[in-house]
Amino acid sequence: MTGIDNRDLVLRFCNGSQQAFEQIFNLYHQRIYNFCVRLLNDPDNAEEIVQRVFVALWEQHKRVDESKSLEQYLFSIARYMVYQEFRREVYRKAVFEEITGWENGYREVTKDEVLFNELSDILQKLIEQLPHRQKEIFRLSRDSGLTYKEIAMQLGITENTVDTQLRRALDYLRKEYEKHYKFT
Repeated sequence: MTGIDNRDLVLRFCNGSQQAFEQIFNLYHQRIYNFCVRLLNDPDNAEEIVQRVFVALWEQHKRVDESKSLEQYLFSIARYMVYQEFRREVYRKAVFEEITGWENGYREVTKDEVLFNELSDILQKLIEQLPHRQKEIFRLSRDSGLTYKEIAMQLGITENTVDTQLRRALDYLRKEYEKHYKFT
């Protein structure tokens, strides 16, 4: 299908054409399914997610940006739904362990603990991606609890530099988290 044909198809779909939706389904169903099976290693669950992807697409047909790649949009929906499935599985295991008392001598595991640990791991990975100086300033501020003045004195820089570097670090962490985990 050429770019022009594809654009016409997406435009018709955005205007509510059920026939265009069926064509899109037929074009992308198998590829989305293969993608989900590869990630989940569960054909039944993958098929369920594919169905949910296309239901979500139909529900948002008026909000689809026809100037952007429909394929990328579909795969981002699928990726999000697979991620959600992974999270649900973690929660199911945590609840099972909590109920059965299997984890570490009957330690109670709650969803909040699982989510906190997951978010903490994500944050630590993002912190590691900061430039060296920003990471150092961030850790002195957040981990060591030092004031801007104490950090400035310890590193031989101005308080304004500390403030600027912390703002940049926090801005980066916020943007990266939202970019990768905005659906949580």
